[in-house]
Amino acid sequence: MKKPMRSWRGLLIVAAVLIVAAMLLGACGSDDASTDASPTAGGEPKAGGVYNFPLGAEPISIEPLNTQESEGWHVNHQIFQSLYCLQIQSDGTTTKAVPDLAEKTEVNADATVFTFTIKQGVMFQAPVSREVTAQDFVDSWNYNADPKNKSATTYIIAPIKGIDADTGYSEGPQLSGLKVIDKYTFEVTLQYPFADFPATLVHPITQVFPVDYAKEIGRKAFFDKPVGTGPYMVDTWKHNQSITLVKNPDYWNTGDSGNSATAGYVDSISMPIYTDVSTEWLAFQKGTLDYSSLPTGNFKAAQNDPKTQDGTWTVKAYPSTSVYFISVAMNKPTLGGDENLPIRAALNIAADREVVSNIVNEGISIPSDSIVPVTIPGYVAGTNPYPYDPAKAQPKLDEFTGTLPSEIPYWFNSGSGHDKIAQALVDGWTKAMPSLKFKLSGVETNSYWTQAGENKFDGLVRMGWIADYPSIDNFIYLFTTSGGKYGSYSFYSNPEVDKLFEQARATVDETERNGLYNQAEKLILTDAPCVPVYTYRDARATNNRVAGFTYNAFGQINMWDLWVK
Repeated sequence: MKKPMRSWRGLLIVAAVLIVAAMLLGACGSDDASTDASPTAGGEPKAGGVYNFPLGAEPISIEPLNTQESEGWHVNHQIFQSLYCLQIQSDGTTTKAVPDLAEKTEVNADATVFTFTIKQGVMFQAPVSREVTAQDFVDSWNYNADPKNKSATTYIIAPIKGIDADTGYSEGPQLSGLKVIDKYTFEVTLQYPFADFPATLVHPITQVFPVDYAKEIGRKAFFDKPVGTGPYMVDTWKHNQSITLVKNPDYWNTGDSGNSATAGYVDSISMPIYTDVSTEWLAFQKGTLDYSSLPTGNFKAAQNDPKTQDGTWTVKAYPSTSVYFISVAMNKPTLGGDENLPIRAALNIAADREVVSNIVNEGISIPSDSIVPVTIPGYVAGTNPYPYDPAKAQPKLDEFTGTLPSEIPYWFNSGSGHDKIAQALVDGWTKAMPSLKFKLSGVETNSYWTQAGENKFDGLVRMGWIADYPSIDNFIYLFTTSGGKYGSYSFYSNPEVDKLFEQARATVDETERNGLYNQAEKLILTDAPCVPVYTYRDARATNNRVAGFTYNAFGQINMWDLWVK
């Protein structure tokens, strides 16, 4: 998903038998209690109080059908559940998919058929108040795939047999790849091998909801007050003003104590809408909010604020599943083709990522010469054969035997500081290689992405990608033959990369699968169809009157783990 604005992972202008044991929902925050993912932890959890969390815009949707951006996702995450959820690992950075409502997952030898057994006793919230069955999952996925319901995120379930490749919706009244086996078991048949398919099931479109109830009350009513299985439920949604959630008194997963973190501690969650991040930050400083994003240029000042220094606040940059890179138009003569490889390699060697991250981005981002973020399971550092060493850039450029371009076009979407990043990179390149000249061109965001998709740009093209799911697969795809057109806009194609990608998708063993993806990444970086720059981190401030805060690499906050001290 391209990354210039807040959005759910996907397209952003921001897959012998394997059995996976299920884990408790409470483990979806972290797999290790010692992980430094909870800067405000401390004291004994207690029930009661209100958590004040801002939304940066009116959500597009908060129900599984159409949740597609971070605002809606923050709300949706507290209300709904799916077969899998996201879990921070013990390193405090990596975030992976682990079973949630799935009791057991089985996959056939070529990763085309998955059989899911769901937990028993999972209950829909009131007023539905009945047990979830395998049929409910099948009904939910069929409903979301129905072209009449116009979901914007069916690309996530596109691997399932019965999704039309052209429309992205179901070919018939039901998906042919879904089959109920018994009350708690259903089978999913895919159109092609995809061993990481379970990792995609963290996406809202795969969450379970009572389709019969949604149809009974009608689209608008369910849109405003949807019903899920989670620890919080919708109280009110005052459009363009606020959303209020209240604790689900009949939540199914209460734990042994009857009031575990999985059941939720705070009585309610207040979510006022602030469309301006500076206003949001001011409200946090006044104590109105317990959480805030930070306006550009305020990170270091917030870290040095007396309230941060005395422990009233925590100000931290949390690693994300997003990467920033500069694509190369590989089907254009300026930099594309084998003959221009020395130029592309030299640009990688002289890309001053440290200046971009530490100066332009105030130390928030993580310099990286990889196309895979450090937060993704299976990430391996040091795969780029052209590491930063500006003294070696000119010798590499000297391997070029043709005529250097009079100037190299560098395109970026205007706003959000992309011009400053471009200038910092160009400064590093021209210092190391004075013979290279560049032309910087900013284009209005909507027009920029349209033109990129239409292959209008030559030279260098500013790009960003947010993971749809926690797998290397989602990033290697960007540089497959299909992904080069619609993911990275590099129009790069290498049959060896495509072959490794397909082999990895059909490999059930996770270690072997990631090894194949790593090989594919090394081939891609060797061909240099892009210049990786950094992995994003999200700068956030939290009020330490609230404990139990976690923030995973997808920006999720398990608000049921929070308590007011």
